[in-house]
Amino acid sequence: MKNPLAFRFPLCAVALCAALGGCTALGPDYAPETPLHPPSWSTPLPDAPNAGGEPLADWWQSFGDPVLDRLAGLALAHNQDLGIAHQRLLQARAERDQVASRLGPELGAGADASASRSARALDYPPGIGESRSYRLGLDASWEIDLFGGRRRAAEAAQAQAQAVEEDEHALRVSLMAEVAASYATLRATQERVLIARDNIASLAAAQHLAETACRHGLGTTVEVSQARAERELGEARVPALRGDEARLIHALGVLAGGFPGDLKEILEAGPPTPMGAPALPAGVPSEMLRNRPDILAAERRLAAASAQIGVAEAERFPKFVIPLSLGSAASLVHDLFSDASIAWSIGAGASQSLYDGGRTRAGVRAALAHAQAQRLAYEQSVRRAFQDVEDALAGLNAQRSRQAALAAAVRDSQTALDRSTRLYRNGLSGYLSVLTAQRATYQARDALALSRLAHVQHVIGLYKALGAGWQAPPARADSRGRDAAVAMQP
Repeated sequence: MKNPLAFRFPLCAVALCAALGGCTALGPDYAPETPLHPPSWSTPLPDAPNAGGEPLADWWQSFGDPVLDRLAGLALAHNQDLGIAHQRLLQARAERDQVASRLGPELGAGADASASRSARALDYPPGIGESRSYRLGLDASWEIDLFGGRRRAAEAAQAQAQAVEEDEHALRVSLMAEVAASYATLRATQERVLIARDNIASLAAAQHLAETACRHGLGTTVEVSQARAERELGEARVPALRGDEARLIHALGVLAGGFPGDLKEILEAGPPTPMGAPALPAGVPSEMLRNRPDILAAERRLAAASAQIGVAEAERFPKFVIPLSLGSAASLVHDLFSDASIAWSIGAGASQSLYDGGRTRAGVRAALAHAQAQRLAYEQSVRRAFQDVEDALAGLNAQRSRQAALAAAVRDSQTALDRSTRLYRNGLSGYLSVLTAQRATYQARDALALSRLAHVQHVIGLYKALGAGWQAPPARADSRGRDAAVAMQP
């Protein structure tokens, strides 16, 4: 009959290890706190009929532009930076699991078989002829987490993995803002190309008028030269704008995960439509603190740094290890599982550094300083987030007033151009008034297009500042990079 005590002692040792491992961990117990923040924005949200209720997820759809929606979908599915961030998240989670695995015992199994024959011609030691041996065994080692160092390390790894996840969310927010801003700039550039071409047509008509007036003795060759030079200057603006247009198309192609020319047909097809006034998001400071991924990542890094204090503190105390081995050995295979073949051993060991030159104490001080630095970084991220929102609101208010003034300037300069052209045609005015009105009209129209672009960019900046765009579930990871060339075709 097998001895029941053969396995009882190892099991009791395991139970003792589990009990000792549940002791209180050293270091501070981290508890997240809501950071200090103002109750409201110092810059009011511009009064707009479409302000207030737009959800933060998929915010780019508020522009009502199907091309932008398609660009956003392609970027979410195929952008390489977003794919790299996702792989870093998987790596951080795997590293977290590695650290957590150290909380339990390490268990190994082994088996071996050997055969030998000693020399019988020796007087000493006497030969025994042939022998065989078979062995099966389990080896275990458990470092008791008596002071919680390994548990704190697992807490730190978990918080760090959560921070990396928030980094992925932050990249998604930045990516969507960059796609929308680049697309808005592209449409504004294409609008400026049309304005420049309209200006060229107007300058060509003025040149023809100056040439006609010169032939009838109502003008001079100087005026003809001025008109020709002004038209040529207007023509020189178009190539630069078209170059900007091409670079923006290339940038959008790469942001969408493809090659620079993949989206050329889509983005050049049809007349450019400037992005209209989008819906404005509404949010309070407390909501922004919950939505900004960079703030959430900074808070998780603070939690990881706090846990590392406990890891450093535990290094100052003894380490306790319990080795355990259990196995069987026999000369015949069928005896391996007999009671006589079973052997086990268990022990206990402790180690404590008596002098390390102050290394462990310095490690504690370093961990405390790192945690304080992470706390300051957390507070700094909060303040910068509020600055981002306030800057976007200030920009929106400024552009709203600027657009009203520029729209009036476009109307008045066009009226002045029409009247000065009519007076010059009738010989009642010089060409200088026509030239001045043409320049003012073009500059006002171009400035109005840039102001509308700035307004849209400030709206995009406000969505980004509020942490919008990561709340929606991201594209399936298994579709990333698959059939990208087909997906990019118009």
